[in-house]
Amino acid sequence: MIPQRGTAIVERRERTRSAGHAAVSSPDMADVLVIGAGVAGLVAARSLRASGADVVVLEKSRGFGGRAASRTVHGQRIDHGAQFITVRDERFAAQVEAWSAAGVVTEWSRGVARWTAVEGWRMASAESNPRYACPEGMNAIGKALAEGLDVRLHTTVAAVRPDADSWSVATRDGPTFRATSVIVTAPVPQALALLTDIDITNDVRGRLEAVTYAPCHTVALGFGAVEAPRWPGVQLPEHPDLAWIAHDSSRRAPGTADGVTLLLHATPSYSRLRFDDLPEVIVADLLAAARPLLPWDTDPTWSFHHRWRYAQPEYTLAEQAFEVTTGLTLAGDAFGEGRVEGAYLSGLAAATALRAPG
Repeated sequence: MIPQRGTAIVERRERTRSAGHAAVSSPDMADVLVIGAGVAGLVAARSLRASGADVVVLEKSRGFGGRAASRTVHGQRIDHGAQFITVRDERFAAQVEAWSAAGVVTEWSRGVARWTAVEGWRMASAESNPRYACPEGMNAIGKALAEGLDVRLHTTVAAVRPDADSWSVATRDGPTFRATSVIVTAPVPQALALLTDIDITNDVRGRLEAVTYAPCHTVALGFGAVEAPRWPGVQLPEHPDLAWIAHDSSRRAPGTADGVTLLLHATPSYSRLRFDDLPEVIVADLLAAARPLLPWDTDPTWSFHHRWRYAQPEYTLAEQAFEVTTGLTLAGDAFGEGRVEGAYLSGLAAATALRAPG
C-alpha cells in the first residue's frame, strides 16, 4: 500500500529541518532532487509529487524527454532519439492509453519491416504488436510528464555530496540545492562522475561500472515530394553500417509534413568506430547505405546529423531502481527492461523505493 503523503520522505524531511537546514519552502531545498528530465526522472518526480513530496527536477538541456527527443529541422518535425513505444507492462499500458486519449501518442504501425541481403524484404505482419509514436514528436511524452512539476532547465549538475542528514547538489554557475533524497537518472557513466565525493562500496561501484551503452549516429534526410516508402520503418539486422530506417514523416498528422523525411540510425559498431567523424562524412555514408532500399534515386534537399554517446544500454542491471546508499538512487533505461517502457518503470520503482518506510 502506498503511503498517502510519502510517509518516509516526510519523516526524513522533519529530521533535516531539525538539523538546522532551510525549510522545504526554500527555492533551493526539496524533499527530493531528481537529476535529469528524461522519462525516468519525470515519472519518478510525478509519482513522488502525487504522494505529497516536494520535488525539484534539474535538467541540463533546454527541454524534456531525454532521449525521447525531437526537434524541428527545415520546418519538419523529426524524432532523432527513441523511435517508437511498445507496451508490455499493464502499468505502462494504462499510461499509454491516457496519452492516446489526450492525443499525445497514436498507433504508428503494427510491427516494422526487415531487410537482409540474403532474404530480401520481409514486411510487417498486421498481427504484430502496435508501435506508438507522437504526431508532435517524441518529446511530447516528456512535455506531458513535466506538466505541473518544478523543472529547472539549463541547470547542469556538477557534483552530488553527502551533507549531514541531507544531500548537497552543486550546479555549474548556479545555486547549490539541498534535499533529503536524490534520484540520478543520467546515463550511468555520467552519474558516477557526479558521485566522486561519495563513499561507494567496491561491489556497488563494480556493478555500476559494468553497465555499458551503445553510441549511435543519427541522420535525418528530407526528400520533398517523392514516392512514400511502403513501410513505416525497416530493421537491417545484418548490415555493417545501417541498423534502422524510419519513414519519419509518416508519424506526423496528415497534411503537416512537407514531403518525405527519413530517419537513419547507424549500427553500434559503425557508430563506435566512427564516433568523431565529421557530420558530412556520416551523412554521406548512411545515405549511400540506404539508397538501394529506397524507391527513388533523388538526392535529399536537406540533411541533419546528431551523435548519441549513450544511445541505448547494452549491458543492464536487473534492478529497476538501484540504491547506491541511503537516500541516493539511480534510475533510467539501464535498470530493468530498457526502452521507453523500461525507463518509465524504473522511474516508478525509484519513487516507490523512496516512499517505503525506512
